[in-house]
Order: sequence, then C-alpha cells, then structure tokens
Amino acid sequence: MAPIRPSLILQTFVLLAYIALVTFLPSVQFMPKSIVWFSDGQRLLELTLLSLVLLDAMLIGLSKSNLMPINKKLRGAFFLLLALVSISTYLAQSPRRALIETSVFIGLSYLALFVVRLYNANKEAFIKALTYSLWASIALYMVSFYAGYITTCVLKIPLLWPLPFTGFSNIRSFNQYQLWSLGLIGLPLLAFELKINTRRWLHLALACWWVLLFYSASRGVLIAWLAGLLMTAIVYKKLAWPFLCLQLTNMAAGFCGYYLLFKVIPILLQSTLVTMPVIRTTINDRIELWNQAIILIKNFPLFGVGPMHYAWYNTTNAHPHNSVLQLAAEWGLPATLIVLSITGYGLYSWLKRFNAKSLPSNSKLDNHLAIVLFFTFIANAAYSLVDGVIVTSISQVMMFTTIGLMIGQYTYGHLAVIKNKPMFFKGRATFRPIFAGLVLVAMIWSTLPEVAQGLSGNEKGFSMGYLAAGPRFWHEIK
Repeated sequence: MAPIRPSLILQTFVLLAYIALVTFLPSVQFMPKSIVWFSDGQRLLELTLLSLVLLDAMLIGLSKSNLMPINKKLRGAFFLLLALVSISTYLAQSPRRALIETSVFIGLSYLALFVVRLYNANKEAFIKALTYSLWASIALYMVSFYAGYITTCVLKIPLLWPLPFTGFSNIRSFNQYQLWSLGLIGLPLLAFELKINTRRWLHLALACWWVLLFYSASRGVLIAWLAGLLMTAIVYKKLAWPFLCLQLTNMAAGFCGYYLLFKVIPILLQSTLVTMPVIRTTINDRIELWNQAIILIKNFPLFGVGPMHYAWYNTTNAHPHNSVLQLAAEWGLPATLIVLSITGYGLYSWLKRFNAKSLPSNSKLDNHLAIVLFFTFIANAAYSLVDGVIVTSISQVMMFTTIGLMIGQYTYGHLAVIKNKPMFFKGRATFRPIFAGLVLVAMIWSTLPEVAQGLSGNEKGFSMGYLAAGPRFWHEIK
C-alpha cells in the first residue's frame, strides 16, 4: 500500500473547509452573537481558510509537484506589483493595518491557485461539488428569508426594508454574494444531465432567488447583470443563447414573484411590507465618495495612502465603492495600472482561446462553463465600479474562486506538457513555499491584535478604531 502523503491529507482538509465555507458562510452564525458580529465571524473564517491554503501551498511547493507555471512577463509584472504594494504598505499611516489587506490579497491569490489545482485534478467532480455547494448555500439563505416573509404575513407584523436579510453587515454585501452566484447556479440546467422534476425545481428556485434581488432594490446589480449579458451576447453570439434565455426567463419570473409577494399579497392580507423602489435614481452619495478618492489620488499618486487606508481619510465610508479608484487611491497609480494590465492580458488570452469560433469544438460542460465564467467576471467587474465588491469577505472568496476557475479552464490539458520542463521548476519550487510561509506569518501577525481584542470580549469588538463607520475589514464599533 502506498503511503498517504501529508500534502494530500491537508489538501483534502482544505477542500472540505472551502466547500463548507461556501455553503454555510452566508447563513450560519458559527460563533456566539454575544461575542462576535456575523460579519466578523465570516472574516475570521476567511482568515482561517486562507491560513490553511497557505499551509497547503507550502507543502505542495516543497514536494515540487503540481505547481502551475507562470508566464515570464506576468511573473515580472507580479514582482513589480508586489514591490510597489510593499512600499505603499510601509509608507501608510498604520503599516500593520495596511499589511492586513496586502497579506489577505496574496492569500486570496494562493486560493485561486488552489482552485486551479482542484480543477485540473478532477474537473467535473470539482465543478459539481462547487455548484451544488452554492445551491445548498442559496437554499439555506432562502429558507431564512421566506420564513420571515411567511411569519410577517401570518402575524401581520410590519416587515421593514431591508429585513429579513441576515448574515451581512450591509445589504449590498448580500447583493455581491448574489451576483457572484447568479451565473454558476444556472450551470446544472445548462450542462448537467438532470431529471425533468429536478429541472423544474431548479427553475423555481432560481425565480425565488431573483425575488430577493428585486426586494433588495439593487440598481447596481441589475445594471451590472445587464452589462454582463450584453457583453456575453456580443462575444459568444448564438452560443450564448441558452444561457441568455435562462437568465432572462428567470429574471422575468422573479419580477413577477416579487410583485405578487410584495405588492399584491400585502394588499389582500392588509399587511405592511415596506420595500424600496426596485430602481432608484440618486447617485450623489457615490459621486462624493469618488471625488474623495480622486483627491487622495492627486495627493498620493505614486504609492497611494496605503492598502485599506481610505478609511483613515474619510469620516463616513471605509471605501469609495469603486474598485479602480480604491486601488489607485490606496495602492497608487503605477500599481493600479499593473493590475489593470494583468486583467486586460488575462481577458485577451481568455477570448483568444474561448471564443465563438473555438468553443463548438469543446465539450458541453466546457462550452457552457466558459460562457458562465465570462459573464460572471464581466458582471462583477462592472458592479465593482459602484460598490465594494473587492472589500467584503464572501465576495473576495467568490472573486478569487471565479479567477481560479477561469485559470483552471484555460490551463486544463496544457499543464502536463509545460510542467515537465525543468526550467519552470528553477526558483519557483523554492520561492513559492517560502513566500507562502512569509505571507502566512505576516497575515497572522497583522491581524492578531484585533482578533485577540475581539475574542476577549472587549467592548470595542474587532474594531480598528479608524474614523469611518465602515465596514471595511472588521465591523467598526463607535
């Protein structure tokens, strides 16, 4: 019998933790409410997951196997980005707190590489496990939501917006989670062999999930979703039609369900269900935040004010609700240009391999998965321009999961040819595990003061004590 490798045991444990996090994080309060806010508990679990991923990266790197090669030019860009962000972190008002975000984003990058490994190890099994985990997560959340709705109707208790959304410090954080999932949860209906009754239940569940989107009154998600659909239609043409039909029909069903549940039934039952308009028109709050970010960019163009430091210069909001302005204000313009260049190069490479002409030669699963991932990336990139998509814990995990899936699909079937070349093992086999260890130490050291403060029952909780109300990393208590 072949000995069981410690790296395989750890990888299995990390996989189970990852699936459990995706499934239960939005709905289940793992820690006592009297000690830990729901959002802080989610952040603690994200840090735990990233710690396990970094440990796994150390063991995998030391075994010199399953390491994904990186293009030489991209390697140079990543090293330059790391250097710029390190300087920005050092120059920040609070280097330790800036290091929190720096180490977390590097840890999330290792999470994306972990997803790539899982994808290449067993593509279909991993895609199904992830998709069904998302469905389980959504089902748990909808049980809570609709239980609150039914209770309100039966007892005729006023239901004030944004209740009964739970598990998120802000309703827009829920919208981020919802938009990341909208494409992937439709994949079983597009690519899996399902019984007719299963398909009907999934269609009904999708419509019910859309009801929550309309009830939450997120104009940003609707606009971003529409932008994702339009770009997907333009790029993939007729191939995208099944996906587009699925999205449009369930959106329409969801709106009908929303109108029935929150407009018609309350009138019939003479119950009070207070909601916000589905589409709101004011944007003054966003413009003010963006202007403040632009001022910081003008004053600190080269290295920014430091990662996670927008909150140190703002008394009302911890981030500018725009990913590009946030990176430019906090990391500096050169680092932001590198991030945008890497993103642009990645999309160019993706469309070069997965386009309307090349996809028909792929399998049914690969065909639909490529379209779903492209839509998910574009829609959430658009939403990140008006909301804190790159800020909240669940959104961060989902973002780098999507990136990992895209890299996994792009490299699938090609790694075996590349990784046998010795030149790719020089340096990275030594650097990656050591760097993962350094990031793990940095992340633990930088977050430990607030973690110890929060878990000790201190009245300040996990608060960092900056001026803005937040939330940004921890729930701020004033």
